[in-house]
Amino acid sequence: MPRYEKGTIHLTETRDYPLLRQIFQSAYATRAQLFEFMLLRRRERSANALKSRLTKLVNNGLVLRVVLPGIPETLYAVTEAGLDLMVIRGEPYAGRGCGVDRPQSTARHAVQLNALHLAFLRTGKLREWLPETEICSRNILADRAFAKDYDAVLSIEHVGELPVTFALEYEYSQKPDSGYQEIAIRLNREQHVDFVLYVVPTAYLYGKLAATFRHCSQPVAICLASDLCQKVFDAGVVLATEGWRMTLQELIEIRYAVKRGRTEAPLARARA
Repeated sequence: MPRYEKGTIHLTETRDYPLLRQIFQSAYATRAQLFEFMLLRRRERSANALKSRLTKLVNNGLVLRVVLPGIPETLYAVTEAGLDLMVIRGEPYAGRGCGVDRPQSTARHAVQLNALHLAFLRTGKLREWLPETEICSRNILADRAFAKDYDAVLSIEHVGELPVTFALEYEYSQKPDSGYQEIAIRLNREQHVDFVLYVVPTAYLYGKLAATFRHCSQPVAICLASDLCQKVFDAGVVLATEGWRMTLQELIEIRYAVKRGRTEAPLARARA
C-alpha cells in the first residue's frame, strides 16, 4: 500500500518547503541562485538534487518556470497554489511581494536583489533578512510598521550585544523628483532601522540620490550595486545626509556607536 494517496505530493520539511519558501520570498530567482541559497543554509548539497526538486514543484503546480527576453536563465516563481500553501503554513503575506503579484517586468530587479542577499549571506554576518513579503505584511497588519515597503530589512551581527539593522532599497530605475520627495518625508518618520541603504546600478543614479536625500533627518546611504556585491562590508558608501564617504562597515560602526551613545571616535574617522 502506498504511503501517500495517488495524485498527492509529499513535501519534505528539510528540503522542499525551505526551497518553496525561498522562491515565494524571492519573487523571481534563477536555479543557480536557489541552489546557493539552499547550499549556504545547509539544505542542499547537490545541484542535480535541487534540479529534481524544482521539477517536482513545477510538475505539481506549485512553482512556475518563467522565460523572459533578455534574461539568459530560466526563472522560477511561486504559483497561486504555491502561495496558498505558504499562507496555510503561516508565512506572512498581505498581497504584495511575491511572484504572483509582482509583474514579470520586475524580474530583473528581483534577480539583482537575490544577488545582494546572497552576497550578505556568504559573509556569515547576516542575522536576519526580512523580505518584502514580510515587510508589507507588517506594514499592513502590525502596529510596529516600517515607514515604507522596503525591498528588505537586514540585521547584521556585531561584536557587541546589539545587532545593527538597516533597510535596503535596490533602486533599479529612476523615479520622478516628486516621488523622491514623498519618500524623503516617509523616511523621516522611520523609527525601526538604524539607517537606510539605497543600492543603485549606475554612477548617475548614485549622484542623483545622494543629492536628493541630503536634507533627510534619517541617515540615508548610497552604494553602487556592483561594489556591494563584490566587496559587501568593504563597499564604499556616501552618507547623503552628511556628505561623508566611508565603507559600509564604517557606517555600521558609526550607527552601532550611536545606539550605545558613543559617537565621537567613529564620527571623527568618518569626517577625516
